[in-house]
Amino acid sequence: MTLQTVQTLRLAFGVWASIAVSYGMAWPLSFVTPIFAGLFLSLPTPWFGWKMGFQLIGRLAISLLIGLVISEVFLGYPMICILLYGLLFFIIYYNDTPTAPPMAVLFMTLGITLVPIMGLQGSQGSHFIAMALFWNMVLGLVFAWLFHGLIPNSMAKVTPAGPPKKPDPPPPVSEAERIRLALVSTIVALTAIIIFFSLNLTQYALAMIYICFMAGSPTTNASMQAMKGNALATCIGGVAVVIVFNLLVGVPTYTFLLAVSLFFCTLFSWQIFSGNPLAKAYASGFTAFLALLGSSTGVDKIASTNFYLRIGQVLFAGLFTIAALIVVEHLMRPDRKFRFFYFSTLAKKLRNVIGTT
Repeated sequence: MTLQTVQTLRLAFGVWASIAVSYGMAWPLSFVTPIFAGLFLSLPTPWFGWKMGFQLIGRLAISLLIGLVISEVFLGYPMICILLYGLLFFIIYYNDTPTAPPMAVLFMTLGITLVPIMGLQGSQGSHFIAMALFWNMVLGLVFAWLFHGLIPNSMAKVTPAGPPKKPDPPPPVSEAERIRLALVSTIVALTAIIIFFSLNLTQYALAMIYICFMAGSPTTNASMQAMKGNALATCIGGVAVVIVFNLLVGVPTYTFLLAVSLFFCTLFSWQIFSGNPLAKAYASGFTAFLALLGSSTGVDKIASTNFYLRIGQVLFAGLFTIAALIVVEHLMRPDRKFRFFYFSTLAKKLRNVIGTT
């Protein structure tokens, strides 16, 4: 077998096994376990070891604990809460370096944002989401470790050319630029937090999380690419889950769910490790598929409604992040006015074209 085949089989059967166990036992937020398992198994590297795994668990636990403290203590004091969020976001974005554990920013922002906004509905909601996220992540790591052991990279045949060359590390960023980028990201994420918390937009928490995550790439070009990638991934995952949902309406059995899930897990896994330009979109689309599958297989749920709602939240998050980054960059770098006046320049060009016709 080639390395691509080994990685494909490991991801497909690992996620499928987590779906079979979690959906069969149906513990709280059980559909989150396959999402975490898919995130870890889709990494192109071998198993990173339990040392790194415990670091990820520790980061999520700390962020969930901070989220609970914010929910229980600071939500009633808006000004203190805003200052605390500003400090937390700056620390998270400043420490987002190539040496940090994989998906560290995602786990840290997830805990400090999702738990408190659920706390607006009551303390029970924040405690429930914190415990469910923690244990589902631990189980996701267990499934990743198990299938890295069952289907290791050593099963692949070694080619005469040897392993592929690792990509060159990104150039180092100066301390001043690192601080500036972290500050830009903090302002954008903090603005989203203020808006969503003050308006109590709990049902749109996904858009808030996307904004906080995309703000970690504080350039309009990077955020535009992130928005395109997230929108495409959501379309791919959403279309797939709408098909699965309609199939399950016709045959609403657990066995058929497992059969259909195995087919789509294999399909996504093959595309993720195919090496084509859309591989990253399929990786994110697989995550969207698993999230929508879990939220659309319950009673009185409509997959297409969740699909369109999710698409709208992703597009809003991308547009909000780009607009906020343009404004913040202009305020922090007044000499770069071309970004701020981009749309007015474009409008002038369009008027000139219309005038000449």
